[in-house]
Amino acid sequence: LMGVSLAALSAGSAMAADLPSRKAPPPVAYIEPVPVFTWTGFYVGLNAGAAISNSRYGFAPFGADQKSGGVAFTGGGQVGYNWQTGPLVLGVETDIQYRGASGNNNGFGTIGTSAGYFGTARGRIGYAMDRLLIYGTGGLAYGSVNFPGSATGVGLGGAPHFLTRFNNPGTKLGWTAGAGVEYALTRNWSVKAEYLYVDLGRNAATYSDFATGLPVTLQARNSDHIVRAGVNYRF
Repeated sequence: LMGVSLAALSAGSAMAADLPSRKAPPPVAYIEPVPVFTWTGFYVGLNAGAAISNSRYGFAPFGADQKSGGVAFTGGGQVGYNWQTGPLVLGVETDIQYRGASGNNNGFGTIGTSAGYFGTARGRIGYAMDRLLIYGTGGLAYGSVNFPGSATGVGLGGAPHFLTRFNNPGTKLGWTAGAGVEYALTRNWSVKAEYLYVDLGRNAATYSDFATGLPVTLQARNSDHIVRAGVNYRF
């Protein structure tokens, strides 16, 4: 009887060892998922660069039209919003810029362009490759047209002319188009390089010719090539 009892106890212990444990499994360590980068959101930023004048001026005393060709500093700020779906990024941006004075000796004499300002209100469409964004942009431009404050030179027949501006057309509306590339350094900070062509249309200003004492009208097509770099903070 004792042998049978010992055998039964041994069999019961073995069966109990085979039963599943009632203890809870150890907790699995939580790994936070890596957030997906997106260009969606508001941003503000600053920029600086060069404004290369493409304006063509028609001074009647000097004969043929002339390009100014001057290079000036430009800088300002921008604010905008992006919306991303897949790799497509759509956005709007507005900026306001200071444009410095410039001077250039071209053709008939010296053109000295006064300082002023311009701004744009543009749409943007781009293709995102994670943190890299390539985009095109275009829309409305406005600003003070860059008529020279003065011009001197030799006109037809070898006569000298010394022109001083009487008035300025003021703020004009036009259009702009360009392209750029932007790279996100972090979730919030990005840097960009951008080109814009800004055209403020055909305008006119009145000058006085000190050599003859007569008024002279200057016709111009005011436009600039803008090359600039910038930084944005995205919310």
